[in-house]
Amino acid sequence: MIRLVRRAALVATLLATATAGSAAVLAAGASAAAPTVPAQVTASNWTATPVPQPPAATGSFGNAVSCVTSTFCIQVGVQVVSTDNQALITQWNGSSWAVASSPSTAGSTDTYLNAVSCTSTSFCVAAGFQRQPSTPEPFFEHWNGTAWSVVPAAIPVGSSGAGITGVSCTGPTFCTAVGNQTVSGAGPLVEQWNGTAWSVVTTPNLAAPGDAEFDGVSCRSTVFCMAVGYQAGETQTLAEMWNGTMWTVVPSSNDPAGSASEFRSVSCVGSAFCAAVGYSQGGSITNSSDNLVALWTGSAFMMTAAPNPSAGFGGALYGVSCFSATSCTAVGQSYLNAGGSQSDTQGQTWDGQSWSVVTTPNGPVSTTLNYSSAVDCLADWACVSVGDAFDGTNSHPLAASAPISRSGYRFVASDGGTFAYGVGAPFLGSLGGTVLNQPIVGMAVMPAGDGYYLVASDGGVFAYGSAIFHGSTGSMHLNKPVVGMAVTADGGGYWLVASDGGIFSFGDAQFYGSTGSISLNKPVVGMAATPNGLGYFLVASDGGIFNYGNALFAGSTGSMHLNKPVVGMATTTTGGYFLVATDGGIFAYGGAVFAGSTGSIHLNKPIVGMAVVANGYYLSGSDGGIFAYPTSAGPPFSGSTGSIALNKPIVGVAS
Repeated sequence: MIRLVRRAALVATLLATATAGSAAVLAAGASAAAPTVPAQVTASNWTATPVPQPPAATGSFGNAVSCVTSTFCIQVGVQVVSTDNQALITQWNGSSWAVASSPSTAGSTDTYLNAVSCTSTSFCVAAGFQRQPSTPEPFFEHWNGTAWSVVPAAIPVGSSGAGITGVSCTGPTFCTAVGNQTVSGAGPLVEQWNGTAWSVVTTPNLAAPGDAEFDGVSCRSTVFCMAVGYQAGETQTLAEMWNGTMWTVVPSSNDPAGSASEFRSVSCVGSAFCAAVGYSQGGSITNSSDNLVALWTGSAFMMTAAPNPSAGFGGALYGVSCFSATSCTAVGQSYLNAGGSQSDTQGQTWDGQSWSVVTTPNGPVSTTLNYSSAVDCLADWACVSVGDAFDGTNSHPLAASAPISRSGYRFVASDGGTFAYGVGAPFLGSLGGTVLNQPIVGMAVMPAGDGYYLVASDGGVFAYGSAIFHGSTGSMHLNKPVVGMAVTADGGGYWLVASDGGIFSFGDAQFYGSTGSISLNKPVVGMAATPNGLGYFLVASDGGIFNYGNALFAGSTGSMHLNKPVVGMATTTTGGYFLVATDGGIFAYGGAVFAGSTGSIHLNKPIVGMAVVANGYYLSGSDGGIFAYPTSAGPPFSGSTGSIALNKPIVGVAS
């Protein structure tokens, strides 16, 4: 079997030797009838990013990558120093990659890092295996924001060898790592981190005889993880689900035309959608392998067509990342000859309707064997891939990125009337002619731009396009009215926030804290999620900031005298944030860059909100007047309702 990606291949080699919303007459919560459109954002325009070769290494390659913000990504892999294989960690700072110091364990020989998961700029887990001194065993390094350190792994009892191939964390107190162990043959391995230590978790016995292992895992919460790999001696796919208590085997399809099928990676959006990728053999491409893709529908993985590259010798997919159920990116390799000794990198995108091949770059030198081993997508910024470019003698690190920033803008009036402008922001429906129980107070857009939510002051939620209703407070008695909402980074859930700072979480949105029980100087007027959705900010009308989860406080106007009250906020992909006042005054913190304001301009109507886009931001007035900044080379003006007589004022804007 051709297995050119080294992450699992090397492990295998070593082991062989050792409520309904309430706000309207329309049934709130059910998605309103609306046009169905494909994802407005897909990773299709890839460019190579230089990665340094470690100074003492004769070769190196990347196996995995994880991004928290547009200025913080970690990729891990292997470097060859003399005759030793050593762990390699490289960090992205927003403009370039740099090799980071990686510790090792005394007495170990070879050390490989196969997986990484970061939940904040101060917490990452890198995982793989080491020989200690000759038997492979699981290996973990943790990042604390300053340095990497080795953290003891749990050694499976009775195992003659083990290694980690995938890891997924939801925060500093919960991670799941998967791989394989040798106990009378190769079998799956799961370890979990509880904030203090790693421990082995029992997995069910498999009905099919033969070797089995996990190659990838995706966790959306402490009560939902999906692990994938192979069973029956690499002839059948394997998928198991974690429910917070135990692992259960779930149905997974195989290539009906192939003799062997294997999953290599999985990415989940909530608990109702996952994409698993890999390859099959013995199908239409007999000499190498075919692409293999299956989608989780909530009860089983079902095969879906993924075209092979045009070279005609097949392909394999090794990594996948979904930033919504309608936009995923998969990477791997495209074979150029029958033996599989030559290959280009391969990219595929899912737009909610079908998979398509996209062009991805090869290595920076003259190479014959190129592959991308992993990808991570950060909503509204970019997808980043890593891999290997082999020149026949040495390996060279390979990295590339593709923008996935949304464009255009939409705003909503208090009667639910919705107005859409610009390419990438299609109109998908509104409540403009509907009798509402309570007025609309805000809107939030899905990560791929193909759906949006409207929220009323009683917490009634209305979903359009790809947006899925997950619940509301429409039938609940609230202490204070809802004033805003935010969508999770994967589009699998959302938060509602009330004026007392009470937080209501739905779908895969996790509760990280609130000000519901705190006496506030001024009411909360809005919220914004962090780039990877593992935290959020609340903002009060005096500009006071409250941060939860991985949200980092960078400043506020809470102690300043303001000309006008703050009405909203928006986060940037760098992890910073803006505050906006009713006079259009802008306050920038963290990595947010001030690009202009209407603070000194006489406005016809007050500013009600702002939306951040790739090259600046928009401000919206209650009359739908739009102000784009920076004014030079900034986001385009695509239209407004500033000169239109509106039935009700604009209350929110979103990109």
